[in-house]
Amino acid sequence: MDHKIIDSFLEAQDVPGVVALITTPDEVIYRGAASVDAGAPFAIMSMTKPVTSVAIMMLQEQGRLNIDEPASRYLEKLRGHKVLVDPDLTAKTWREVAQEQEFTLRQLLNHTAGFGYKFCNDILYGLDPESELSFPLLHQPGTRWVYGVSTLVLGNIIEQVTGQSLGEALDALIFQPLGMTETSYALRDNQVHPHGWENGQWQAGSLYPEMPYGDGGLISTAEDYGKFLRCLLNGGNPILREDSLAEMTRNQIGDLFVQTQAAANPRFAHPFPTGSGVDKWGLGFQIHTAPEPGMRSAGSYSWCGLLNTYFWVDPTAQIAGVVMMQLLPLYEPRCLDTLNGFERLLYRQL
Repeated sequence: MDHKIIDSFLEAQDVPGVVALITTPDEVIYRGAASVDAGAPFAIMSMTKPVTSVAIMMLQEQGRLNIDEPASRYLEKLRGHKVLVDPDLTAKTWREVAQEQEFTLRQLLNHTAGFGYKFCNDILYGLDPESELSFPLLHQPGTRWVYGVSTLVLGNIIEQVTGQSLGEALDALIFQPLGMTETSYALRDNQVHPHGWENGQWQAGSLYPEMPYGDGGLISTAEDYGKFLRCLLNGGNPILREDSLAEMTRNQIGDLFVQTQAAANPRFAHPFPTGSGVDKWGLGFQIHTAPEPGMRSAGSYSWCGLLNTYFWVDPTAQIAGVVMMQLLPLYEPRCLDTLNGFERLLYRQL
């Protein structure tokens, strides 16, 4: 692999800082950075979700929960959650009906429980509830795929089941066994600041506050997250059984598809994700069914974070990649150009 070609590509991108890493099941085969230290910590935002999802599956292996049981069995406050009908965004009114069946942990894992996010859902953004968690579900559980705060709920369930804070539980279950010593919810003095495009240039903003949530908030490095990806390339070894990982990385939404999430608040996100209307969702991952030639293989799985951090795992090619930036909005075109260009260069050399 010609590292210089990839290094030059990263250095030529119009972003204020990027770190990229590629690993096989055995070792890192590429690491590079431009305009930022390669070992710098990044807020990985929703790349926290797969970590939380793996922890849930580990607790199921230990017999401490069952993902096909109603979530209210583990959190009483979830019992009787209502479902939204007839929303009127002009009058800001709606009706509520009962769930036909209570949503399960599996539906939280595959984003069919009914929860959304205000920043990428026109109904929630228009009605502007104080909290997505306390608002009615957007649909009957299991009937639609909508990206939302489901994994935040899973983090609360982990705390309830383990009797630990989420950070303590993830550290014991995942970070310590994998040697992920640079991953936690704690903010760092040397952490990369988020940037936004203002007055014709990138402007650094303040660090986000500490957010110890299941759906986002972890601070990590490319090297550390690469250890997590290497675990997945090794079938979950040493923390997760191979059959559990296989369950997580197969289609878990049946005839449904991953759908485009709106740019309800364009300061935070463009429409996303790539693969909408085609790809499936597993238990914590987007499953790619028909990727572009010369890029990740069909059956690869991935996700991203709000500040334009990205990863994918390609079981066919036996590689996994992570690309980290700290920019808003999500899917900013220059960030996508960086991700896609890096991926193409990599696969061209395999």
